[in-house]
Amino acid sequence: MIANALFVFYCTTVGVYLLLRPWAGRAPLPGLLGSGFFRGFVSGLGLVHLAAGIADLRNLTRSLEQRRDAGPRPE
Repeated sequence: MIANALFVFYCTTVGVYLLLRPWAGRAPLPGLLGSGFFRGFVSGLGLVHLAAGIADLRNLTRSLEQRRDAGPRPE
C-alpha cells in the first residue's frame, strides 16, 4: 500500500513538472528543443503521468474502502 501511495506521489509530481516546465519563461532553447511541437510533446507526457497517478489513486482508495468495510482482521 505504501508503494502505491509513493507511485501516486511520483506520478503527480513528475506530471505537474513535465506539464508546466516547457512553458516556463526561461531562455529559448535552440533547434528542436525550443519548438512548440517538442514542448507540447513533453507536456503530453506530463498529462500521461497525471492520468496514471489519478488511476492508481482510484485503485488505492477502492482498496482502502474494501479494507474498511471488511472490518478488523481476526488475529
